[in-house]
Amino acid sequence: MPGTVADAVPGTRVVRRAVRSGDERGTGEEVPEVDRWQGERARRAAPGAERRGEATDVTGHPDVTGHSDVTGAKEPRDTYNFSAGPATLPRPVARRMREEFAAHAADGASIVEISHKNPRFVDLLDTVVADYRELTGLPEDHHLLFVHGGARMQCAAVPLNLIGRSPTRTAAYVVTGLFAQQAQREGARYGTAAIVAHSEDTGFDRIPEVTARHCPPDAAFLHLTSNNTVYGTRWNDFPRDCPAPLVADATSDILSRRLDHGRFGIVYAGFQKNLGPSSAALVTVRDDLLGHALPQTPRLLDYSVYAASKSLDNTPNTFALFVLSLVLEWVRDQGGLAAVERTNLAKARLLYGELDRTAFYRPTAHPDHRSVTNIVFRLADESLTGEFLARAREEGFLGLAGHRLVGGVRASVYNGMPEEGVRALAGFLREFERVRG
Repeated sequence: MPGTVADAVPGTRVVRRAVRSGDERGTGEEVPEVDRWQGERARRAAPGAERRGEATDVTGHPDVTGHSDVTGAKEPRDTYNFSAGPATLPRPVARRMREEFAAHAADGASIVEISHKNPRFVDLLDTVVADYRELTGLPEDHHLLFVHGGARMQCAAVPLNLIGRSPTRTAAYVVTGLFAQQAQREGARYGTAAIVAHSEDTGFDRIPEVTARHCPPDAAFLHLTSNNTVYGTRWNDFPRDCPAPLVADATSDILSRRLDHGRFGIVYAGFQKNLGPSSAALVTVRDDLLGHALPQTPRLLDYSVYAASKSLDNTPNTFALFVLSLVLEWVRDQGGLAAVERTNLAKARLLYGELDRTAFYRPTAHPDHRSVTNIVFRLADESLTGEFLARAREEGFLGLAGHRLVGGVRASVYNGMPEEGVRALAGFLREFERVRG
């Protein structure tokens, strides 16, 4: 199985500081890497430290081409967006979006100005499907669909397509947080949406045990949410031997780790975390689960329609698919999902290592069930939370406020967050504790 954050939470890496005149330590001893942040802040605050010609691109990342916006304003280089979604994109993807979005082909039109039946767009879509299959190992008997409405629409589409398989119109749900609750409540509109396990009694701080005995024998499917963005937990392993097909909402960890699609009947994910722009979603569905839609299922919620038309029954979100094509190329360039997963585990361990080092911060998720992509914590003195968030924003760390239902702090560390952003945030955590602890 892929590693978990709880497998090892090492201390921060150390680097050798060179002995030089004016070094406040001046000994060449090993110092925590997060201390680099303090030194960099001091350097930029010193006279003559202003940096010139450093604008940011459309995501708030550094514009390494040296472009500025139309006003000529220069933005700070070190802004990092930890928003839970829509989320930061990998820098190379954002750069290629800017460079290629308006690039006209021989026909004089960009990719978003042509018909979705145009051979050029169909070729892009075919390439996206092939790349996704190759990167994820998606089995041949699973269809890859691109649908409208983001993941939230799938809370209705899943029961509409599957619950008719059960003679009693029963489905099973594991409730581990807000979005799992929303899925279960929507499912209840179409039949019995049985909650077979939950962690509400512990504040959704863990993943409950689920075995075959939890699943009703007549359930059409067992639905779970693979990663909990609000409370910061994730499934490190999935239920086995359940008689019903597994359905996973993988919105917040899709393409962040390896996933055995063969264990699932359906996996769906909104684009806005790791795939691209919001309002679109992908769905993988096993072939034998097609053709069971309830009679009242709208045409554009029927998976069979998407499978038969290769997601072209009506005009898809062409821009989102263009961006997804760039994201998939980027994942391949990183060395595939195994390499991306290793990087994400390293980023999470760095942040959890800093949080666990001190009683000043309190991670909220059980150590065995901690999310790799959404790191949720509180300050021991919660009266400092507002000051912490304000200071963080001043220092260029954006989107750190916890979800409105739970408060606190949340650092969302999706694929697009570079390692240097995580190191910088770890340094800020230590510095804020030094000043206010």
